[in-house]
Amino acid sequence: MKLFIFGPTGDLVRRKVLPALQSLDKEMDIWALGRRDFTDEDYSDFVCKGLCTTEFAKKLKYRKIDLNNDDFLEPYFNLFDKNEVNLFYIALPPDNIKKILFTLAKIKSGNIRFRVLIEKPFGENLNDAQYLRKIILDNKLSEEVYLSDHYLFKENIVDLTPINFKELKLISLENVGLEGRNTYYEGVGALNDMVQSHFFNIVFKLLENPEEEFDSFEVIDIQRAQYSDGKGESYEKELGKKSETETFVKMKIKTREKTFEFITGKGFSDKLGILGVDSEKIDLHGGENAYVSLFSHFFEGRKNKFPSIDNSILAWKIIESIDLNKVPLEFYGRGESSEDFLKSTGLINNN
Repeated sequence: MKLFIFGPTGDLVRRKVLPALQSLDKEMDIWALGRRDFTDEDYSDFVCKGLCTTEFAKKLKYRKIDLNNDDFLEPYFNLFDKNEVNLFYIALPPDNIKKILFTLAKIKSGNIRFRVLIEKPFGENLNDAQYLRKIILDNKLSEEVYLSDHYLFKENIVDLTPINFKELKLISLENVGLEGRNTYYEGVGALNDMVQSHFFNIVFKLLENPEEEFDSFEVIDIQRAQYSDGKGESYEKELGKKSETETFVKMKIKTREKTFEFITGKGFSDKLGILGVDSEKIDLHGGENAYVSLFSHFFEGRKNKFPSIDNSILAWKIIESIDLNKVPLEFYGRGESSEDFLKSTGLINNN
């Protein structure tokens, strides 16, 4: 088995993906395809930092690529397995994903079999996501393309199926800030980073027909805020400039028969994750690294647990109907307790 990783030096790959792959303990070679001038040893030292076993580190190979070159993969065609399914994982911005998809279409025309897992976000906006879908459809890559959302593979979420309900609430508050993702996060904010990319995928998983459910809806409440404690510990300080980007958002949507409430934010003292379906509450953050389950399903070609492209398009349609510029930006304390914050703002009761 061979796995080729685009974006191999990113924080996500180091913190989540490689530890999951080590945990799975598969017989495979991992080819990191990146832009840095690394040797195999340089790459292993960079991503492992003493966390990898010696055996796993030996599986890591590094090759430099230039995505500005149309034939960036051609020098490595000899690495692809002619008799097995080659596996690709992309953790790069949407513009780079387009280039890779066109190249994978060429590989497919050469009778090389593969599956490709694309990390979120699927597109930068609705038009971009629709264009990505067009590339996939025009090049007949629908069977090969899998969309990644590790929230769908969390222990208490992965086996959920459509159910009847009236009210759904999703809460995900995190104790981290930018984590070095300054450029990415400043461009998306909490609404796109969590609600569009994760929350709606969970919602759609619980609905028989997401398109029908959201053919008519109303945003009945929305708030947004940015963390800042007034003592220098703030989003703007981490970012290094002034910003109107929200790090917290609370939104309530009403369809014909259901109500959906989303609460998400960064910069708290602790993590809190809850999926509430009517009177039932499910822990969002329990269990092992969700990428273990995600990659296990991907390796085995079990596609039914992954988000669909059409649902990703639907999420963008809903999100882009919301004009955040009309919602005033408020502030909350960096390092505040998530439960205290929710109670003080009335977002959860004191029971």
